[in-house]
Amino acid sequence: MKLFLFTYSFPYGFSEPFLENEIGFLAERFEKIVIVPLCKIGEQREIPQNVEIQDSIIKFTPKDRKKMLVNGIFNFSPFRFAIKEFFSKKVYKNRKHLWNFFTSLLLLRAMSANKNLFKFLKKEVELDDKLYFYWGDKSANLIPKIKKQLPENQNFVRFHGTDLYEYANAGYIPFRNYLFAKIDNFIPISQDGKNYLLNNYKNIISQNKISVQRLGVKDRGQNPEKQINEKFYILSCSWVVKVKRIDLIINALQNISFPVKWTHIGSGALFDEMKKLCENLPANIEVNFTGAMTNAEVMRYFTENHIDIFINVSKSEGVPVSIMESLSFGVPVIATDVGGTAEIVDNQVGKLLNANVTGEEIAAAINDFFQSDLKEFRKNARTQWAQRCNSDKNYKEFAQYLKEN
Repeated sequence: MKLFLFTYSFPYGFSEPFLENEIGFLAERFEKIVIVPLCKIGEQREIPQNVEIQDSIIKFTPKDRKKMLVNGIFNFSPFRFAIKEFFSKKVYKNRKHLWNFFTSLLLLRAMSANKNLFKFLKKEVELDDKLYFYWGDKSANLIPKIKKQLPENQNFVRFHGTDLYEYANAGYIPFRNYLFAKIDNFIPISQDGKNYLLNNYKNIISQNKISVQRLGVKDRGQNPEKQINEKFYILSCSWVVKVKRIDLIINALQNISFPVKWTHIGSGALFDEMKKLCENLPANIEVNFTGAMTNAEVMRYFTENHIDIFINVSKSEGVPVSIMESLSFGVPVIATDVGGTAEIVDNQVGKLLNANVTGEEIAAAINDFFQSDLKEFRKNARTQWAQRCNSDKNYKEFAQYLKEN
């Protein structure tokens, strides 16, 4: 039995680091895995021996607007279903909805024009093989077309955060009805995701098609204890983009009077802007923007550097892998109550803040932890990881689920 795994760019580049944990468990269960990346970005990472990589679906990144426009327009892919949705959902009335609609349509047409992909699938996919889409958008929108070609093969689609919650996409993700009617198995990574699917698409999805399958991270040991009490060490790790609200952390640090070293791991469109904002922080705040790191480099940072608190104030999330990693190392967490975050963060392992939190409220939470004995929080964080986020447990169960369904 083979598994065809559709990714964004894994195993290339830095994206989807969580798949580095999952792929080994999948490789143990399936005789062969074929990865079909949407695009190719960066160098190839290490993969198990029974894993092969197919050519990327498109030869450019979706962020390349010029190539997206050219490849999305100049082909013969049908789009009648899209015109119907354009008017039935009144997409034309909202500027952001228009943007979401046309970017999604251009990408779908560019993907659909790859005739070699469909020839490959028709030739290589056998009756018992499974199709696993790691995200609920982009490549997953090919499912209706693939289903026509391979009607007997079960497909499985994971849903995380921005690929699930429409409110995280200006209130509209295109082609949900078109896609959801052809999905065999919905795999949200949280109970919150399952509830969202049932509450918003109950006319399309039956409950027996949904299975919560949590992500997980490995046990790489304990974060080192503090040796010198000279500073309070804060870590954050995310793309530096609007939804992650890095500016809120900077705002919070404006209101801190004790010595702090804040390290942020990650890069993105707002990287230079956020670094510039930090120039106005008081002298007691030391800032370290590392830029992008591989998952292995991030794990090394956790292993070698004491961290008092990990912080994530994102506006939208699924269940953040960065928080799972922090818990695995026994690092307490301050996070916003968005998506499925509340399923792994509570007052025993840190502090769960309102989704619409202010910089002053974040500062107050940091100050509370500065004045607290963190030993119990650190112990509880490890326990939470073992119960909810242990990759050995979660991915073994998921790989078995894929094979048996």
